[in-house]
Amino acid sequence: MRRWTLLVLLLCLSAPLHAAESPTATANIATRTAGLTRQDGFLPWFWDAKAGRLLIEVARPGETLLYSCGLAQGAGTIEASLDRGQLGGMRLVRFERNGPRVLLVQQQTAHRSTVADAERTRAIDQSFPVAVLASLPIVAESGGALLVDATDFLLRDAVVLPELNNAQPGAWHQDDARSALRPEGSGAFPLNTELEALLTFTTDKPADGFAGVLPDGHTMSVVVHHTFLKLPEPGFVPRPHDPRVGIFVESFKDLSAPFTAPIDQRYINRWRLEKRDPTAAVSEPVQPIVFYVDRGLPGPELATVRKAALWWNHAFEQAGFRDALVLRDLPVGASFLDARYSGIQWTHRTERAWSIGQSQSDPRTGEILHAVVLLDSHRRRTTDRMWRNLEPRAAGACDAADTPDFAATVAGPEIAESTLVLQRLAYLTAHEVGHTLGLGHNMAATTFGWGSVMDYLGPQLQIRDGALDASDAYPTDVGSYDRLAIEWCYTPSPTTAALEAMIARATASGVVFPQESDARWNEYDCGPDAAEWLEKSRAVRQVLLARFGPSQLRSHEPVYTLQERFSLAYLYHRFALNAALAQIGGEWRTNALAGDGQVPRQPVPLVRQQHALDAVFACIAPRELQIPDRIALALTPPPDAFAPTRERFASSLDGAFDRYAAARVLAGLAIRPLLAPARAAALTQTTANVAITLDQVLHRVAALWDAPNERDATLAPMQRIAQRVALDATLDLASDPNTTPEARALAFASLTRLAATLKSRRAADPA
Repeated sequence: MRRWTLLVLLLCLSAPLHAAESPTATANIATRTAGLTRQDGFLPWFWDAKAGRLLIEVARPGETLLYSCGLAQGAGTIEASLDRGQLGGMRLVRFERNGPRVLLVQQQTAHRSTVADAERTRAIDQSFPVAVLASLPIVAESGGALLVDATDFLLRDAVVLPELNNAQPGAWHQDDARSALRPEGSGAFPLNTELEALLTFTTDKPADGFAGVLPDGHTMSVVVHHTFLKLPEPGFVPRPHDPRVGIFVESFKDLSAPFTAPIDQRYINRWRLEKRDPTAAVSEPVQPIVFYVDRGLPGPELATVRKAALWWNHAFEQAGFRDALVLRDLPVGASFLDARYSGIQWTHRTERAWSIGQSQSDPRTGEILHAVVLLDSHRRRTTDRMWRNLEPRAAGACDAADTPDFAATVAGPEIAESTLVLQRLAYLTAHEVGHTLGLGHNMAATTFGWGSVMDYLGPQLQIRDGALDASDAYPTDVGSYDRLAIEWCYTPSPTTAALEAMIARATASGVVFPQESDARWNEYDCGPDAAEWLEKSRAVRQVLLARFGPSQLRSHEPVYTLQERFSLAYLYHRFALNAALAQIGGEWRTNALAGDGQVPRQPVPLVRQQHALDAVFACIAPRELQIPDRIALALTPPPDAFAPTRERFASSLDGAFDRYAAARVLAGLAIRPLLAPARAAALTQTTANVAITLDQVLHRVAALWDAPNERDATLAPMQRIAQRVALDATLDLASDPNTTPEARALAFASLTRLAATLKSRRAADPA
């Protein structure tokens, strides 16, 4: 009896505990949301204004959807990559109920099965982890639908702090009390739900680059944008990647593949395009690619951007589509973060920075679903500074005393200021739109004319008939490679043989897409022979320097602004110099496939390497490094109210121009890459009858001391600067832990020979 009494007592005592641990009855959705504002759509949501809470209705728990997170308001500085309109990658997610909460689970897409076998698929899925992005409390439910509180998830940062702390490790922190939801920037639509939050971050020690953008000097509040998107309808057929065409890809490991087949798979990124008339050679699409254009673009720029974006329709016609890309005005108040609006955004920062062509794709198939181009507004000013350098001096200008004689005979640029600026904007627009269509770069395309807008293109200035000619400064349409890439990427349902034939035709006509390590893969170069382009660029540079000076300034323009432009003139040939350097010890490397007839790898011909080496050393002759007084004395420190420009050379003269510092930069651009450990290693594995060797390069470097010492008071320091840069580069090569033993031995031998040479000369000439 005592046992039964004790048992009853224990049951009575435990009853309240069990009642407390069990979940309370969940309210009905209609009851819980009475009086709240409802936004109906793909994921309906409710705004509780009094509590500052946002509630999402999950009608079909377990359903797979897409999720991304980006920025609707940016930081406006290049100190951190945080721009308005910045997209995040699309993730495959699902809402899973777990007791009183719903888990937002990101699924695994990097390792997958491509066979319709549930058990084989399960074996793969269970071998790799998922990621729980959020745990959302259930606040009500009705008929299988769940109402969850998403407030904490939406206010938690996963975008801004990683970038801020990349710029300043540990300096920034989120202030939860000053972060809030933004229902006015949120919405719900049939295929997508868009949610925004204002997140606040603080620091006690902002970097200098943040000074101009933080209103109170230490606080940054930006808008983070969340997108939930319905999966696209079935029917899109993934297209496997071919390395001979540069298209962005979704990469994954197919663990269901037989062991005789590759495990690494890649699907290219492309939009879904289907012909309205499948029997027609060229047809309008069932649904075109619709891009919206930012209303914030100025008038002339707007017209230019519209025209250049539609260059791509010329390439789409080769793929069988008419008017594949359509442009519309962005609706007033709409956001490019909204998955309904792909397009071209005008992006402002405190100073010049990058333009970006972003896209979001279905990670399962590579289908592009949303894309935004960020066009940097400051790049027009960089182009304008270049045009200002082209302007001839005013007649009878007093700064012409030591100008080369030929300068007076050179005519002005055969292109208007606004024309050059808008031509570059047109090319830039086409380039970034190309990225949003799936195309990567092709930095070898200027070796076959204006081969691609997906190259990095500088203004092609030429001296023709004694005049500086800018009439062909930038391309006016997409190139031959661009047409190939669009045809290969977007031709509907091509056979393998048809795809192969496209590449074969292009290759036979000289269109190439080599590896990035190929010597032809260079930024801002032009022409098939890099050394010839360097020589042409040096000739244009001479004209630019001959014209450069205060006489190019406009009335009441601060003389200090010349500092913003001088590097564009003095280092005009720097990218041509890089291209020439790439030839020395370089190789031509194709993305060859077995049986396609391409040579996988071969050295740059010896005659081209020798020509390139001569052209590089010509760039560091004392007269090439020299900067005349008429220029140096015009490059003044900034006025008191001016912030120093980033465009200027470093200086040891209290902000005034330092000609020695500039000369060291140019000499370093020529010599240091020539003696970099990776190039030195390549040069040790070549033979003299096939390519240049490291020993030959080191002898050429040491020959800088063989020339008679300059007695000219302005040239002698330039000669010593080139020698000192060469000496430091050789010492660094000998001591760098990344230098191979073979290269280090040759560097030490060269230094030993040089030491003996200098010792024998010291008594006669201490300098």
